[in-house]
Amino acid sequence: MKGLYITSLLIAFFLSSGCGHSGGGGSADDTVAALKKQKNKTDLLITDKSLEVYAKVKGAKEPLKVENKRYPRDIETTYNLLRDSKGRVLYIAEMPFSETSDWFIAYKSYFDTTGTLYSFQRINNFLNNGCTRGAAMENMVKYYDASFKVQDSTYTLTDTYKKPLEKGACKFPYNFPYQVFRTVKEYKESRGVPLSN
Repeated sequence: MKGLYITSLLIAFFLSSGCGHSGGGGSADDTVAALKKQKNKTDLLITDKSLEVYAKVKGAKEPLKVENKRYPRDIETTYNLLRDSKGRVLYIAEMPFSETSDWFIAYKSYFDTTGTLYSFQRINNFLNNGCTRGAAMENMVKYYDASFKVQDSTYTLTDTYKKPLEKGACKFPYNFPYQVFRTVKEYKESRGVPLSN
Protein backbone atom coordinates (compact mmCIF):
# COMPACT_ATOMS: atom_id res chain seq x y z
CA MET A 1 0.00 0.00 0.00
CA LYS A 2 2.86 2.36 0.87
CA GLY A 3 4.54 1.59 -2.50
CA LEU A 4 1.34 2.44 -4.37
CA TYR A 5 1.12 5.77 -2.50
CA ILE A 6 4.74 6.69 -3.41
CA THR A 7 4.17 5.66 -7.05
CA SER A 8 1.07 7.87 -7.18
CA LEU A 9 3.04 10.81 -5.78
CA LEU A 10 5.81 10.32 -8.37
CA ILE A 11 3.30 10.22 -11.24
CA ALA A 12 1.62 13.38 -9.93
CA PHE A 13 5.01 15.10 -9.64
CA PHE A 14 6.05 14.23 -13.20
CA LEU A 15 2.72 15.37 -14.64
CA SER A 16 2.73 18.66 -12.72
CA SER A 17 6.35 19.44 -13.64
CA GLY A 18 5.69 18.91 -17.34
CA CYS A 19 7.91 15.82 -17.61
CA GLY A 20 5.04 13.91 -19.12
CA HIS A 21 5.45 15.77 -22.45
CA SER A 22 7.53 14.06 -25.11
CA GLY A 23 11.03 15.47 -25.42
CA GLY A 24 10.62 17.66 -22.34
CA GLY A 25 9.72 20.61 -24.62
CA GLY A 26 6.03 20.92 -23.87
CA SER A 27 5.99 24.63 -23.17
CA ALA A 28 7.97 25.47 -26.33
CA ASP A 29 5.69 23.24 -28.38
CA ASP A 30 2.65 24.91 -26.85
CA THR A 31 4.05 28.35 -27.70
CA VAL A 32 4.65 27.39 -31.34
CA ALA A 33 1.20 25.81 -31.59
CA ALA A 34 -0.37 29.02 -30.22
CA LEU A 35 1.59 31.17 -32.70
CA LYS A 36 0.54 29.00 -35.63
CA LYS A 37 -3.07 29.13 -34.49
CA GLN A 38 -2.87 32.92 -34.22
CA LYS A 39 -1.44 33.18 -37.76
CA ASN A 40 -4.11 30.87 -39.17
CA LYS A 41 -6.81 32.93 -37.48
CA THR A 42 -5.43 36.10 -39.08
CA ASP A 43 -5.17 34.42 -42.49
CA LEU A 44 -8.87 33.55 -42.32
CA LEU A 45 -9.71 37.24 -41.86
CA ILE A 46 -7.90 38.28 -45.06
CA THR A 47 -10.29 39.07 -47.91
CA ASP A 48 -10.50 41.69 -50.64
CA LYS A 49 -12.99 43.61 -48.51
CA SER A 50 -11.05 43.43 -45.24
CA LEU A 51 -7.75 44.78 -46.60
CA GLU A 52 -6.55 48.35 -46.97
CA VAL A 53 -4.37 48.69 -50.06
CA TYR A 54 -1.56 51.22 -50.59
CA ALA A 55 0.78 51.68 -53.53
CA LYS A 56 4.23 53.26 -53.50
CA VAL A 57 4.90 54.95 -56.85
CA LYS A 58 8.22 56.09 -58.28
CA GLY A 59 9.28 59.48 -56.95
CA ALA A 60 6.71 59.59 -54.11
CA LYS A 61 7.77 59.69 -50.46
CA GLU A 62 4.77 57.84 -49.05
CA PRO A 63 2.43 55.18 -50.43
CA LEU A 64 -0.96 56.27 -51.78
CA LYS A 65 -4.21 54.64 -50.70
CA VAL A 66 -5.84 52.61 -53.47
CA GLU A 67 -9.61 52.98 -53.66
CA ASN A 68 -11.90 50.66 -55.67
CA LYS A 69 -8.90 48.85 -57.20
CA ARG A 70 -7.85 51.99 -59.10
CA TYR A 71 -4.10 51.55 -59.02
CA PRO A 72 -1.82 54.43 -60.02
CA ARG A 73 0.88 54.13 -62.67
CA ASP A 74 4.58 53.53 -62.01
CA ILE A 75 4.03 51.32 -58.96
CA GLU A 76 7.14 50.18 -57.11
CA THR A 77 5.53 48.33 -54.22
CA THR A 78 2.03 47.44 -53.04
CA TYR A 79 1.06 47.09 -49.35
CA ASN A 80 -1.98 45.22 -48.01
CA LEU A 81 -3.02 45.98 -44.41
CA LEU A 82 -5.44 44.18 -42.13
CA ARG A 83 -6.73 45.87 -38.96
CA ASP A 84 -8.81 44.55 -36.09
CA SER A 85 -12.06 46.17 -34.92
CA LYS A 86 -10.06 48.65 -32.81
CA GLY A 87 -7.92 49.78 -35.75
CA ARG A 88 -4.77 47.92 -34.70
CA VAL A 89 -2.63 46.57 -37.55
CA LEU A 90 -2.50 42.77 -37.47
CA TYR A 91 -0.98 42.05 -40.88
CA ILE A 92 1.01 43.77 -43.61
CA ALA A 93 1.87 42.20 -46.96
CA GLU A 94 4.59 44.02 -48.91
CA MET A 95 4.72 43.11 -52.60
CA PRO A 96 7.38 44.61 -54.87
CA PHE A 97 6.15 45.18 -58.42
CA SER A 98 7.58 43.03 -61.23
CA GLU A 99 7.52 44.81 -64.60
CA THR A 100 8.51 41.62 -66.45
CA SER A 101 6.18 39.26 -64.51
CA ASP A 102 9.09 36.82 -64.20
CA TRP A 103 8.61 36.75 -60.44
CA PHE A 104 6.16 37.45 -57.64
CA ILE A 105 7.38 38.15 -54.10
CA ALA A 106 5.35 38.81 -50.95
CA TYR A 107 6.78 39.65 -47.53
CA LYS A 108 4.03 39.04 -44.96
CA SER A 109 4.35 40.37 -41.41
CA TYR A 110 1.96 39.24 -38.67
CA PHE A 111 1.59 41.37 -35.53
CA ASP A 112 -0.17 40.81 -32.22
CA THR A 113 -2.48 43.43 -30.69
CA THR A 114 0.51 45.19 -29.05
CA GLY A 115 2.10 45.74 -32.47
CA THR A 116 4.84 43.11 -31.98
CA LEU A 117 5.80 40.73 -34.79
CA TYR A 118 5.12 37.06 -34.09
CA SER A 119 5.36 35.58 -37.61
CA PHE A 120 7.00 36.44 -40.93
CA GLN A 121 6.36 34.73 -44.26
CA ARG A 122 8.25 35.15 -47.52
CA ILE A 123 6.75 33.82 -50.74
CA ASN A 124 8.80 33.88 -53.95
CA ASN A 125 7.43 32.41 -57.20
CA PHE A 126 9.89 32.80 -60.04
CA LEU A 127 10.69 31.76 -63.61
CA ASN A 128 14.17 31.41 -65.18
CA ASN A 129 15.08 29.08 -62.34
CA GLY A 130 16.85 26.27 -64.23
CA CYS A 131 15.15 23.51 -62.23
CA THR A 132 11.59 23.37 -63.65
CA ARG A 133 9.84 24.50 -66.83
CA GLY A 134 7.31 26.63 -64.98
CA ALA A 135 7.63 28.64 -61.80
CA ALA A 136 9.62 27.55 -58.79
CA MET A 137 7.76 28.36 -55.60
CA GLU A 138 9.61 29.22 -52.39
CA ASN A 139 7.70 29.52 -49.12
CA MET A 140 9.43 30.37 -45.84
CA VAL A 141 7.62 30.95 -42.53
CA LYS A 142 9.17 31.90 -39.18
CA TYR A 143 7.57 32.24 -35.76
CA TYR A 144 9.02 34.54 -33.09
CA ASP A 145 8.66 34.89 -29.33
CA ALA A 146 8.38 38.25 -27.55
CA SER A 147 12.20 38.56 -27.54
CA PHE A 148 12.31 38.23 -31.35
CA LYS A 149 13.89 34.77 -31.12
CA VAL A 150 12.85 32.27 -33.78
CA GLN A 151 10.78 29.51 -32.17
CA ASP A 152 10.01 27.56 -35.33
CA SER A 153 10.52 27.84 -39.09
CA THR A 154 9.55 26.00 -42.25
CA TYR A 155 10.87 26.18 -45.81
CA THR A 156 9.57 24.56 -48.98
CA LEU A 157 10.65 24.77 -52.62
CA THR A 158 8.24 23.21 -55.12
CA ASP A 159 7.05 23.42 -58.70
CA THR A 160 3.55 24.61 -59.61
CA TYR A 161 2.22 21.08 -58.95
CA LYS A 162 3.64 21.13 -55.38
CA LYS A 163 6.34 18.62 -56.32
CA PRO A 164 9.51 19.26 -54.25
CA LEU A 165 12.46 20.74 -56.13
CA GLU A 166 16.14 20.25 -55.36
CA LYS A 167 17.43 23.59 -54.10
CA GLY A 168 20.95 22.99 -55.41
CA ALA A 169 19.58 22.53 -58.95
CA CYS A 170 17.78 25.89 -58.97
CA LYS A 171 19.03 29.38 -59.77
CA PHE A 172 17.63 32.22 -57.65
CA PRO A 173 17.94 35.38 -59.80
CA TYR A 174 15.25 37.25 -57.84
CA ASN A 175 16.47 36.87 -54.27
CA PHE A 176 16.35 40.54 -53.33
CA PRO A 177 17.44 41.88 -49.93
CA TYR A 178 14.58 42.39 -47.49
CA GLN A 179 14.04 43.41 -43.89
CA VAL A 180 12.00 41.87 -41.07
CA PHE A 181 10.53 44.49 -38.72
CA ARG A 182 10.03 43.71 -35.03
CA THR A 183 7.12 46.11 -34.52
CA VAL A 184 4.44 48.01 -36.42
CA LYS A 185 6.19 51.21 -35.34
CA GLU A 186 9.48 50.14 -36.96
CA TYR A 187 7.61 49.21 -40.11
CA LYS A 188 5.90 52.58 -40.31
CA GLU A 189 9.14 54.50 -39.72
CA SER A 190 10.90 52.57 -42.48
CA ARG A 191 8.19 52.35 -45.12
CA GLY A 192 6.00 55.39 -44.47
CA VAL A 193 2.83 53.34 -44.66
CA PRO A 194 -0.02 55.07 -42.76
CA LEU A 195 -0.45 52.57 -39.94
CA SER A 196 -2.38 54.70 -37.47
CA ASN A 197 -5.97 55.93 -37.69
